[in-house]
Amino acid sequence: MKTRRSGTVAVVVASLSNPLYPLLLQLLVEQLATRGFRTTVWELDGGMDDATVRALAESATDGVIFAAALDESKELLSRVAAEKPIILINRSVGTNLFDTIVSDNYAGGRRVAEYFLASGRRNIGLISAKSSKSSRASTIRERERGFMDGLGPVAQSPAFTRADAADFGYDFGFRAMQSLLSDRPEIDSVFCTNDIVAIGVLDAAKRCGRRVPEEMWVVGYDDIPMSRWECIGLTTVQQPLPSMVEQVVERLERRMADPKITPQTFILPNDLVLRRTTS
Repeated sequence: MKTRRSGTVAVVVASLSNPLYPLLLQLLVEQLATRGFRTTVWELDGGMDDATVRALAESATDGVIFAAALDESKELLSRVAAEKPIILINRSVGTNLFDTIVSDNYAGGRRVAEYFLASGRRNIGLISAKSSKSSRASTIRERERGFMDGLGPVAQSPAFTRADAADFGYDFGFRAMQSLLSDRPEIDSVFCTNDIVAIGVLDAAKRCGRRVPEEMWVVGYDDIPMSRWECIGLTTVQQPLPSMVEQVVERLERRMADPKITPQTFILPNDLVLRRTTS
């Protein structure tokens, strides 16, 4: 009561159906526990609204970690930040108003493109989503932008194609790959902007009789635990989640101690992890 602290931090995530978020949540809970904090979890599958903002601002928490934020959330985030310390992880919202910890999604996407070209891949595909809520996230936009820039002139040539649909997920990846192979049977490499889509792509390729990696390469993004399973062996871009989480918790503690410190954005490097789907 003297410190007016509850010892609790709220963690706001997008849909837990994406395996990335349970992994990120587990790391956050563990890291917060080492600092003496309990964790409450808020799942915003439908996005932020006024009711959510009021509930977060009035909640008995010492701070809020947002792992789900979009550019259009800036005003709502500002209202929460007026009441308690907040920090963003794995998402940026195009402003310097909030502390933000992300990995270099642009560099990750670009590295995949350069890997394809250096390895002689010439009929290249991108599977993502332009119109979904998830596609408006900074992570997806930056991965796509880096990949397209890395392809250079190839991105504007008939050798390149992309498939988009309403949302991300295994089923979307499966259907998108079936469609892509129907239109472009000569495709020899596909970059997917998250791993669960890439796993759907792998199963669709198998259904269509395409051998991976002999006839077609597949690369995902995030390095979720399923990507490392022996039956999958997905080549993917690995985000440094443990380092990101550690830095987020340290920065949140600093902001709790001094709410007036200048917000900063920290961009951490990532790695391309080569597995069976490309070699």
